[in-house]
Amino acid sequence: MEDPTPPGGAAPCAPTVIDRLSRGLGGAACWLFLIAAAISVYEVFMDWVFRAPSVWVHDSTIMLCSTAFMLGGAYAMQRREHVRITVVYDRMGPGARRICDLVTLSLALVYVLALTWFTGLQATESISIFERSGRAWDFPMPMVIRTAFFAGAFVLALQTAANLYRRAREG
Repeated sequence: MEDPTPPGGAAPCAPTVIDRLSRGLGGAACWLFLIAAAISVYEVFMDWVFRAPSVWVHDSTIMLCSTAFMLGGAYAMQRREHVRITVVYDRMGPGARRICDLVTLSLALVYVLALTWFTGLQATESISIFERSGRAWDFPMPMVIRTAFFAGAFVLALQTAANLYRRAREG
């Protein structure tokens, strides 16, 4: 695993436990996209060749992709590959970049903490009632997705806090 390098050309930092967690979850989550693509191919084949579509592929694909998307947020944050207006950021000097990073990471942390709180409430409620989709397959997809959203938001909050702490300690 490569060391995370702070923006502005500072020396690389040793990866933290949170960095390794974000990278590990992101690496695992990317496989969920591949599984979703494979079962989609299976669905198209079964429908086209045998005229026998399934009731589970659509729900499974939604569940796999949304889970991968949420778990990938912390991965992108750890690698500093999140959305940024680079045409402006790249023209800033190191001091201005540091201030920009501190402000944006602080605001992001407030947002992600609120997201974590509210997705946690939704996941708890969904688990307590064993929420199901109500469609033909009636799989507990809402419960799985809400729990994945909470887990992804929680790890994203940890990674955002770690990045903020790391950037604040730089001189």
